[in-house]
This record gives sequence, C-alpha cells and structure tokens, in this order.
Amino acid sequence: MARLIVKSPYIKSGGSGRGADGYLSYIGTRERVEILPDDRPPTRKQEQLIKKLVADFPDTKTCDEYMDYVEQPSKARASVLISAAVESHWDHVRNSDAYMKYIATRPRVERLGTHGLFGDEEHVGLNAVMGDLQNYTGNVWTHIISLSREDAVRYGYDHAEAWRNLLLTHRNEIAAAMKIPANNFRWYAAFHNEGHHPHVHMMAWSTKPGQAYLSKDGITKIKSVLANDIFKHEMVEVLEQKSTSRDSLMRETRDALTELLREMRHGIADHPDMEEKIIALSAELQNVGGKHKYGYLKKPLKKKVDEIVDALEELPVVSECYDRWLELQNQVDEFYKDEKRKRVRLSGQKEFRAIKNAVIQVADQLRSGEMTFEDQDARRLDEQDDSDIYASDQYWMLKNVIADESLTLAERKAAATELESLAETGDAHAQYFIGKLYRDGDVLIPDSVN
Repeated sequence: MARLIVKSPYIKSGGSGRGADGYLSYIGTRERVEILPDDRPPTRKQEQLIKKLVADFPDTKTCDEYMDYVEQPSKARASVLISAAVESHWDHVRNSDAYMKYIATRPRVERLGTHGLFGDEEHVGLNAVMGDLQNYTGNVWTHIISLSREDAVRYGYDHAEAWRNLLLTHRNEIAAAMKIPANNFRWYAAFHNEGHHPHVHMMAWSTKPGQAYLSKDGITKIKSVLANDIFKHEMVEVLEQKSTSRDSLMRETRDALTELLREMRHGIADHPDMEEKIIALSAELQNVGGKHKYGYLKKPLKKKVDEIVDALEELPVVSECYDRWLELQNQVDEFYKDEKRKRVRLSGQKEFRAIKNAVIQVADQLRSGEMTFEDQDARRLDEQDDSDIYASDQYWMLKNVIADESLTLAERKAAATELESLAETGDAHAQYFIGKLYRDGDVLIPDSVN
C-alpha cells in the first residue's frame, strides 16, 4: 500500500552556525547517497554511532531506515539511517560534537550544483536565507516528507522539480495548518534522493516570531493534503467505494429502525432491549422543548441515544456494513497515517451522526403514530403505492447529508442544490423536502433542517 510519511520536528530559537541556519546549509549542500546498493558490512564507527543514536533517540527504531538496516546491515544502509536520525533530531544533535563531526566529515558522493534549495522563488540565495535565519528569534519547523523508492518512481517524485511543484501548489494549505497567514509564511526545501526512501526537507516559519503553531491535527492536515495530491488517482476509487458503503450503512440502519417501529406497533418483540430503550427515550423527549436534535440534547439523553445506536450495531446487517466502511476508511488512512484507526462503537463515529437523529425521530414517531421517517404529507405519498414505501437511495443520501450537522454548511448546501435537481426530475420525496426547506428558510441556517 502506498504511503506518505511526514515528520515535523522544530528547531528552537537562538544560536547560529548549528541552529536553523546550519540546518539550512546542511540540507541544501549535503550530498546525495548513492542509489546503487553497497552490500559491504557497516564500519565499526557507523555501528558505534547507530548504537549511540538509538540510545539517545529511541524513536529511531520506528523509522523505515532502521528497519531496512536491521533487515540487511550494510555500509550504505547504515549511512542512510544515520542521516535520517541526525536530520530528524537536529535541534538536539547540533550541540553534540560527536554528531557534528560526523556531519562535517562524512564522505560526499554527489551534490546538486552549488546547493539544492528551492522555495517560492525560482532562484534561492543560500547565504541570504542563512543570514535571515541567524537573526531570527522564532521557532523553525523542519518537515521531513518521504516516500518509498518504489512509490517515488511510480508517482514521479524521484526528482526535485516534482517536489517543488507539489509544495508550491499547497504552500498556503501548509501555512494554514501551521496557523500562519499566507503572506507571513516562509519556506525552503531540498530533495535528498536517498536509496530506499527519497525525501524532501522543508523548513517553514513565520516572519512574525511566535505566530506559528503546529498540532498533531495540523500535521495530519499537511499529510492529508499532500497525500490527496500524490495518490489522487489511486484514492478516487477507494473514496467512491467508501461513499457507497456509507450510504448502504445509513440505508440499512434506517430500514432497521422503520422495521423496529412497525414491530412495536404490532406488539412484536424481536428486540425487547432496544424497544425498551426507545420507549424510555420517547417518554423523556416528551418533556424536552424545542427541536429534537442530538446536538441540542443534554448529556443523559445523548447517552440513551448512543446506547440505542450501539444496539443497532449489533444487528448483523448493520454490523456488516459498518465493518466494510471501516475497512475502506482504513485504506484511505493508510495513504498518510502510520497507524490504523481503532475500531470505535458506531455511536462514537462522527460521520454517522445522522443515525442518532434518526433514532430520535423514531422515538418521537412512537408517540405521534407515524410509521416512516417522513412527515404526514410525505407518508401519504408513500401510501399511494406499496412499492414506494421507501424513497430512492439518492434521495436518502442527499437528505442525510443536509440533516447531518457534523458536516460543513457548504457540504450541506451542495447536497441541497443536488436535491433540487432531483426534484426537477419529478421525484415526489425530493419535491416535498425541498418545499420544506424553502418554507423554513435557507438551508445554510442549521436550525432550518428538520
């Protein structure tokens, strides 16, 4: 599976020669390691240095370069591992004479001309940028973005120009992830064509010291935006399957709730525990004013709704759909995440918040005598023909998006526009719901969505 790896350490303020300016000089002028394999055993000095690196920085054992080295110790792989570890922990190693001696004396193989730096400008003045960094008092982030050799070749990221185009295209999004206004964002990068893991070093900071801030969520956003571009063709198919899987889960859950409501009306108790919970919820909602939406309920009632959603997850057809969605979601995550997401209960999955509102609808309908998820007028449309008891899948999908308050207003508005187009084709359910939206107000107002 293709995967993008991003590490984002930062260099603390202050100092020169071995600080941010030293790092810039290092990444801009260091050699490229030979791609041709060198199976000679690692030297004693390399082994000693690797031992020290692992002791000083235990996370070195988690990097791919370490795995490669352990699998097949060699002089070339040792060199790649040492470089990766030093670059990932620059702010700590810069004050270590042992590490800096290695950096200064390591054998040089091939340079990219005078230097290999690139940035917003077509031509980067290395000395000028180093001078700026020597006087800079803020923190500088040192993103290390890498692919496997196979993926770099496959997707065309085995040369500096491809990486420059990628970073230049998304520089504003990276700036936003770092909480830096686009006009204050400064960045420079260099491509290192390492043997098994070609990578790019990107130094980034704000012209206003203290302005930048990068959280774990910000790092994930950077990974996501770059991975979405690099792997865009491969991701399209998975995302389409995930969308279909999501719609199937929503449909099966709503069908299960509709069937459960019918069973309760006819005194059938195939799921007594769930029925008991819905009856209790219905009774408590009777004393709740305003619109009955999950986001507006108090915690005790939310807990009751969550328990019902988790009970629905126990139904084989719902559980099977949820497992399939999780499988596809993990396939998407693998493009830019190191670990698979942990399986959480259906009630804890934000993407399916609409299911919670559907549960609340059923609890309300239990008192009112309604039998479907539609209002009375829509139900009469259904009763005209038994084959029309359920609206179209497209209608349900769009209505679920419009009603999902966890989505952005832009996403919900886009779904409303598409629902209008469906209404124009003669879909009675779409026509009815669009009429409700017009009656209640602009769909951009969250409270207008029932």
